[in-house]
Amino acid sequence: MIVIDGEFTGLDPNIHSLVSLGAVDLYNPDNQFYGECRMWDGASYNLEALDINGFSVDDINDKSKKTLVEMIKDFDKWLKTCTTPQILIGQNPMSDIAFLKSSYEKAGLEYTLGHRSIDMHTVVFMKYLDLGINIPLDEYGYKINLDKAMDFVGIKGGEPKPHNALTGAKCEAEVIWRVMKGKKLLKEFKNNEVSEYLLRKDK
Repeated sequence: MIVIDGEFTGLDPNIHSLVSLGAVDLYNPDNQFYGECRMWDGASYNLEALDINGFSVDDINDKSKKTLVEMIKDFDKWLKTCTTPQILIGQNPMSDIAFLKSSYEKAGLEYTLGHRSIDMHTVVFMKYLDLGINIPLDEYGYKINLDKAMDFVGIKGGEPKPHNALTGAKCEAEVIWRVMKGKKLLKEFKNNEVSEYLLRKDK
């Protein structure tokens, strides 16, 4: 299973571009991918998206960076080193998948990851229900963002800074693993104890 996080110049893969991609092979977590690229020629961007992902207008137009096609080819090569099944996991992974598919098409590559995915939000949500713990709420309904999910599994303070797509993927991988296994996964989080209610009684 591949935990993935992407950064984009907006929300529409038809006009916006993937500009960074991070991924962790969940069952071989030392096997990781991180890539940055400039946006494809003619792509649009919005400043709100850049504010969220931390890229500047200069960053996404930096000619010294790889092209989108070059980065996607690197990612596709890395995928071939990963364990199976290769199902994508992420926070709202449908956005990542939409941009991946668009990027694969631009690169002239066959997209082989299929349409199934696992949403971290759903995994954490169901664990809240399983344990009978009140789910965090906001004015729009249930609110389990990445920081809330990390807090739930024992990692206080939210995502390490500075943010990039790989730190996002690592955080998501750690959350998923702790919910699934009741164990730590990555060395970055070795000093954060697993929440007691997640510890496996059979281990």
